[in-house]
Amino acid sequence: MSFVSHDLICENGHGMPQEVYRRSEGPPPCEHCGAPTRIGWFSGAAPGFTGFGTMNIDGKEMSTGDFESYRRNLEANNPGKRVKVESYTDRQIDQRIDERKQRLANSRKARGIDVQAVAEQRVESAVKRLEAAERGNLSSKAVEAARTQVVKTANSYKKTA
Repeated sequence: MSFVSHDLICENGHGMPQEVYRRSEGPPPCEHCGAPTRIGWFSGAAPGFTGFGTMNIDGKEMSTGDFESYRRNLEANNPGKRVKVESYTDRQIDQRIDERKQRLANSRKARGIDVQAVAEQRVESAVKRLEAAERGNLSSKAVEAARTQVVKTANSYKKTA
């Protein structure tokens, strides 16, 4: 039994922000007039891409083809509204990640947490995982992935420390 939270709009235009209901039962009728409701996408999370050709919508993963039919149904159920999916370049994503790491480092500094100690601990942990991968019966590809992770971890903390 799963619950979802959506902004709902009834046929008469009444809005119910962040209404929580059981997914299996569907959206409840309007609390003002009892009319059927539909999801209003005016706030809340938009679909998120989880990998090449897949995305996460309403807590379930679907292919881009499935998403197209889902998007068409959404637009059909919400006349006059369009579903707009924005994409980001790799550079924009990297920039957002770097900004988030910097905010986190600043927050830790403000709380008195030694950012350098945290960085050293994370790098040490990545090195231990690499050593374990080298000792184990893992493929050279897995060992190389662990080695790359050590370098990435060390470089990411050089920027924020």
